[in-house]
Amino acid sequence: MLDVHPPHEPVHSVRDFLLHIFTITIGLLIALSLEAMVESMHHRHLVHQARENIREEVRQNKETLAKDRSGLEGNKKLMADQIALLNAYAKNPKLPPPQIKLPWFWNSPGAAAWDTARDTGALALMPFDEVQGYSELYAQQGMVNQQASMYIGHQSDARTPLMIHGSVDNLSPGQLEKLIEGCAVSLNDIGYTEDLMVGLERSYDSLLRDKQ
Repeated sequence: MLDVHPPHEPVHSVRDFLLHIFTITIGLLIALSLEAMVESMHHRHLVHQARENIREEVRQNKETLAKDRSGLEGNKKLMADQIALLNAYAKNPKLPPPQIKLPWFWNSPGAAAWDTARDTGALALMPFDEVQGYSELYAQQGMVNQQASMYIGHQSDARTPLMIHGSVDNLSPGQLEKLIEGCAVSLNDIGYTEDLMVGLERSYDSLLRDKQ
């Protein structure tokens, strides 16, 4: 807030009055210019910091996604093998009952830098095209995380028959079929999640390449 004080000396003439008005005007212009300069510097710093934070977050998310991909590949092979064992056991119950494992692996890519840039108003200071690019990337990331959550949920649901009955050899034919279907749903979820991850990884690479 700017304070304007009355003259300390009495005004005796029009010349004194105009001089006082001129002095006040110059002072106000200087103060407003300095305030605008400080605010502009603050805005530039805010935008610069937001860009750096988002870029670093995307770099970390790319590393997280690579680890997730490796974990999903392991689970994908495990689920396919277990479906084959369960189908074989369903056809011939005299076979040794397979030991079924239903683990899941996922570390969600984060969005803290994006959320902070939005909450601090940094996005409003950036060019529209740049913000749109970030928005599309994080929306795509949200889809991947959402699909991964569905995969985890279905993987947990597939355990239900085993949680109730303990082991495969205690399952009725219908319960065994339900277990096989649950494993198949999880396998399909993994495949769809991986498909979405391919596009997200390309978006990560594009942003990191453009910001070099």
